[in-house]
Amino acid sequence: MPFSEIAIDQIRSLGESKLIKQISDWLGPVTPAYPEGMGDDCALLPASKDLMVVTTDSLTFGQHFDASVSAKQAGAKLIKRNLSDIAAMGAQPSHAVLALLCGPDLSYSWLEGFFTGIRDCCENYQVKIVGGDVSGLPAGQFSAVLTLMGTVSETRLRKGATCYDYIYVTGTLGGSILSKHYTFEPRLAEGQWLANNQSCVSLMDLTDGIAKDLKLLLPDSSAAAINLEAIPVSADGDMLSKRSGLDPLEHAFCDGEDYELLFTVTKDADLKDFESKWASAFPNVQLSRVGQIIPSSETSKPYLNAATNEVLPWTSGFEHLTD
Repeated sequence: MPFSEIAIDQIRSLGESKLIKQISDWLGPVTPAYPEGMGDDCALLPASKDLMVVTTDSLTFGQHFDASVSAKQAGAKLIKRNLSDIAAMGAQPSHAVLALLCGPDLSYSWLEGFFTGIRDCCENYQVKIVGGDVSGLPAGQFSAVLTLMGTVSETRLRKGATCYDYIYVTGTLGGSILSKHYTFEPRLAEGQWLANNQSCVSLMDLTDGIAKDLKLLLPDSSAAAINLEAIPVSADGDMLSKRSGLDPLEHAFCDGEDYELLFTVTKDADLKDFESKWASAFPNVQLSRVGQIIPSSETSKPYLNAATNEVLPWTSGFEHLTD
């Protein structure tokens, strides 16, 4: 639990200035020396001849994690959520700034574990925390917002596919609530490989479920013909299906927080050659060709069963700001 009823273990006993100094100590080697790191109104970063990519993502107690997730796992998830966006651009992560918003009853020992998870993850992926902000919230509340930067020379955007291009996904889908939402590994190497492969024409990461996210890759006046047998349902998706009574495919389509890559390959590509090269580069990462983009004027029917031409019922993933 992030919060404590023991006064000596609450961050209110430190105050803002001492807390910032403590955070810098906890981060250790992943926060550079001044002026690249903390200590001024802005951090000074070296310029790059490559394109810069910038993303931001948040982590809120009760929304993105609960008391069953350890402090270290929560800290790592904050970094990896952002890294998944960097992966979707085929980029290399570099620097980040972190805003901490928390109630005065936040546990000091929990927060130490949170920053241990951040530090370990940043060391693993070569990310430097160069600054941020601390702000107060009412008791019992905790959020952290990370803005992560990276560089890329060759990238792929969401918009780039045309009709008859093929749809692929990495890994397995569904049931992320059981563990994957914090145990996943961002597909950085895979994203960089795809961004440098001319057969890949559009790319994004899966955060809200393929049912919602795939629409963002589809060009105008098109739909996706989905091969349901090719959808890689995870073991957790199957397990959750037994509890919920829902079709395992519904979990694969709609659960969200898979943090896999969703991309399209041009219709002119040699698919056998592409898949063979993938298997050679990433022998431990499953790759599934799940469908093809087809012409369609039915915007309310984005997904069809490729075998029967029937409209698929799963068209909505996780939606923020809804009840």
